[in-house]
Amino acid sequence: MKIEVCLGQNCKPYGGQELVDVLREKSIPFISFECRSLCTYAPVVFVNGKAKLKASLQDII
Repeated sequence: MKIEVCLGQNCKPYGGQELVDVLREKSIPFISFECRSLCTYAPVVFVNGKAKLKASLQDII
């Protein structure tokens, strides 16, 4: 499974950093990226190339 988490200026404070922290804590591999202009839907996560808007941990794992 490929997980990508946005840490852009909107996603990071609106939950992106929290998601990264939990993924690290659970030793789940992920890649972080900067803004892809989906700020309205922060935090944005891509799982296997599919966007999860206003993502939560349940959306990811």
